[in-house]
Order: sequence, then C-alpha cells, then structure tokens
Amino acid sequence: MAAPQKIVLLYKKSSIPDLVLKNAQAQAPKGFTFTPCEAKTPDDERKKQVASADYLIAYGVGFEDFEAAKSVKLFQVLSAGFDRLDLGKFKELGIPVANNGGANAPTVAEHAVLLMLSVFKKLPLHHNTMQEGKWLGHQEALRMRELRDKQVGVVGFGHIGRETARNVRGFLANVAYFDPMGAPAEVEKQLSAKRMELDELIRTSDVITVHTPLNKATRGLFGAKQFAAMKQSAIFINTSRGPVMDEKALIAALDAGEIAGAGLDVFEEEPLAPNSPLLGRENVVVTPHIAGTTIDTWTRRLDFGFGNVVRVSKGERPLAEVKG
Repeated sequence: MAAPQKIVLLYKKSSIPDLVLKNAQAQAPKGFTFTPCEAKTPDDERKKQVASADYLIAYGVGFEDFEAAKSVKLFQVLSAGFDRLDLGKFKELGIPVANNGGANAPTVAEHAVLLMLSVFKKLPLHHNTMQEGKWLGHQEALRMRELRDKQVGVVGFGHIGRETARNVRGFLANVAYFDPMGAPAEVEKQLSAKRMELDELIRTSDVITVHTPLNKATRGLFGAKQFAAMKQSAIFINTSRGPVMDEKALIAALDAGEIAGAGLDVFEEEPLAPNSPLLGRENVVVTPHIAGTTIDTWTRRLDFGFGNVVRVSKGERPLAEVKG
C-alpha cells in the first residue's frame, strides 16, 4: 500500500489561531496526512518538512525553500494576495500556485462597507465621546453623509471588488469600476456597474475603494496626483495592500482638505507605528489588517485549499491558479 500523501501547512503563529489549526486538522481530506509547520521552526526541521511534502499550504509567510521542494505538486495560498512569492521560481520548478479563490471576498467586502459607513457617519467619534460620557447629539450632522445615490468607485473588479459592488448596491449606491481586464457584460449588468478609466473614476466618485493585488502596476497607484483629483467630499478606502497607496501623499491630502476622509485596513509598514500621522484623526478610521479574517472566512479558506489539493491529486489543474 502506498504511503498517504503529505500536506504541510506553513504559517505564522500570530496569523492563525489555535482553533483554526484544530479545525484544519479536522477538515483535512481523508487519505492525506496534515502537518502544521510554524514559521519559527528551525531551518533544518522546516526544510525537512518541505522536502517530505506533496502539497504546501501557506498563510502569512513567504517561501524560500525551493531547493527542498522537490516533490511539491501544489503551493496553495490561503490568502487572496500572493505578493510575497517568487512566481517565476515556482514556474521554473513546475509547481502551480493558487490563491484562495475569493474565499475571503465576502468578509473583505463587508469590511470595506463598514469603513465607508464608519467614515461617513463618524462612528469612532460618536462611540468614543459617548464612552467618555459626552453627548454630541446632532453636532456633527452636517458633516455626515449616506451611501445612497453616491458613486462608489471600485478599483480592481475581481472577487472582492464584485462582492463590494454587490453590497453597496444594497445601499442603493451607484457603482463604477476600473479594472484593466474588464468584466463580462453579464456581470456588469447584474451589478449595475459602469466601467470607467481610472482618471474618470477618481474624478467622479464619492467613495473610492481599492481591491487590487499588489504588483508592479499597482504599487503606488494612488499618490499625490490621484488624491488631488478626487472630490473634496470624497473618501478613500483601502482593504487591499498598503503599498498600493503612497501614505505620505494621503496624509498630505488629508491635511490639505483635498479629500474628506479615509478608511484603512492596510498600511505601507505593518504594524502601523503608534506615532503615525494617520492616527488621532476624526475623519480617518483604521483597523489592523483584519478585513479578510473571520471564523466564517477560515472555514471557506480551508475548504477551498484542501479541495484544490484533492483536485491536483487526481491529476486536475487547481482552481484559482496564479499565473506568473
């Protein structure tokens, strides 16, 4: 009888709770062994695990142990992003790479809307002042807005961008989007989404929400020129990757009143420095890179990742394969 094929999970302890590891053990497909390997595992032991793996699943880590990955048939990322990976090297070795196939899209999309509403309705200000025993009442009423009838410009129209469009349509917002690839006509019709060039979207949108991967084309996509072109009443939302925006340019735009506010889950450097100029602003809502993480998301991530392992074990191509 052939030995069972081995799945190795490469992860950072701070990124995956113990309950998720326990659930992963339970969700692993029958006929496979499953071995978690934490990032701080000594190099020799980690390389030994990689060398014995048929399938690698990763979250919160990069990968450099290519020399050891002789038997690996799939490198499965549990996140949507894959910017930490050398895709060229994987291609050279013939190892397919797949991301999570949109498993975190509902959660990220909900979080993007949460940030929009929090900035528009000044939620942190009202919450914090009430916690301090202060009652602002309608003091901020003329500085608050609603999503209804606003144009939400979605930059990046993949799984997350489309899910965000679907959500804001529920608030009767209008959807514009920019994506070099475009979307099928039936998707545009279903989501009542109008494709625009990036400059037009920036100039006309009341909310800009970013859902692009981080690559050479998107690094620094939003800088001083783009923020200056936005409406003064518009807000900027980023739940994708921090380096998609130029933080100094964003701070300058906020200081100059070029835009009305921002909702940010990601930053150029993480964790965000406690003395960051982005903190302490009534018109900026920040969260610690949590947009894609809930217990519901983790179930979908693992289901998708293990499903891809089974597909590849049967000789099929993985779903959501990333092309280098």
